[in-house]
Amino acid sequence: MLLLSRSILYLTAMASVVLVPVAGLSQDKAQSPDQEAALAQGTTRTETTTTLERRSVAAQAEREAQPYQTREGRLKAKPLDWNSTLGKPGPAVEKAPVEGKPESSQPGKPSPNAKREAQRLHPEEWRNMKKYGPQGLLQNEGLFENDAPVRLVQVGTADVFSQYCEGCLVPNIDYPEVTVGKLFLNGGFCSASVVSGNNVIVTAAHCCYDRGNKKFIGGWVFAPGYNNGNAPYGTFNWSSATVLNSWINNGDIPSDVCTIKLANDGANHGVTFYTGWLGRSWNFPSDQDHHALGYPGNLGGGNVLELCTSESFGASGACGGGDILNTGCSMTFGSSGGPWVRSYRGSNWVNSVVHGYSGQTCTGTFGQTFNGARFNSGNIVPVCNAAGC
Repeated sequence: MLLLSRSILYLTAMASVVLVPVAGLSQDKAQSPDQEAALAQGTTRTETTTTLERRSVAAQAEREAQPYQTREGRLKAKPLDWNSTLGKPGPAVEKAPVEGKPESSQPGKPSPNAKREAQRLHPEEWRNMKKYGPQGLLQNEGLFENDAPVRLVQVGTADVFSQYCEGCLVPNIDYPEVTVGKLFLNGGFCSASVVSGNNVIVTAAHCCYDRGNKKFIGGWVFAPGYNNGNAPYGTFNWSSATVLNSWINNGDIPSDVCTIKLANDGANHGVTFYTGWLGRSWNFPSDQDHHALGYPGNLGGGNVLELCTSESFGASGACGGGDILNTGCSMTFGSSGGPWVRSYRGSNWVNSVVHGYSGQTCTGTFGQTFNGARFNSGNIVPVCNAAGC
């Protein structure tokens, strides 16, 4: 099915799903302890998703965003260890891969006036882009010291890929690169991408909900086109964050998907005014040509947009099955939530996001292959609908 608009979703939800606010906690008797912990923070829950609204923690959210409003604060952030928020896995559940008709949503371009407006609003950031731009990085910060060698792409093979820096020679301030950004959060940073004209980004659920501590992580600030501490289009605060209940309860890889609705900036522009947005695709076969993008700490210190191109392949039944995708790439911590894009610089469909690593047998060599959730009707569709894609 196609993703629903906000108005259609609202009507459907009113007819079939009751949102449960904190005050109504005692009315829902089917919640697990993890879900009760989530609801205790001021969230709402549907049958499949749990959403934290910024308004329920407004003062705290303002405090948490402050460190990331300056270049110095952004540079101090460390990449999130993708194992640190996974918690203990839930009970193993045998599930066949989600089947459905392959579908996609259309991407969109930014406003023709985006750069001019951004330069007016953020002159210091644009000056810094020149002062601390590619040549400064190359000369002063040893950007390529840890870059992996280019490797020949083969069909769906672990540890095989081509990798290069997408934001080095030319900072990533044009479409579609600018749709990808660094996502700051309490405890570090992940990667994310804009996937809806309604100002929604997608990242990994482990960048949104800490299963070990049974709570939303918070502190989300999105910097599209981030480059060496600079935010040429400013930063965007979160409005709401949505994860699947199956992530909260089980922590399974196919559920490691989170959507974040972004608030407008001080000029009342949504993020898509500056960036446009990528499309989404779901229910496609496991074998796909992908470009995986993100801000890994092991390449360029997490300060430039990195890219791997390779062909994905599904996990075996013993390793979780076809709703888990593996693909060759040298990015590690910090790349969590970064998009895997089909037809990059063409149709630009996000088809997965980075989860992490599940061992040599199930994934491949650490630092040479990582995995993610295959987007399907059971993960990207409900979280995107809840966010208002």
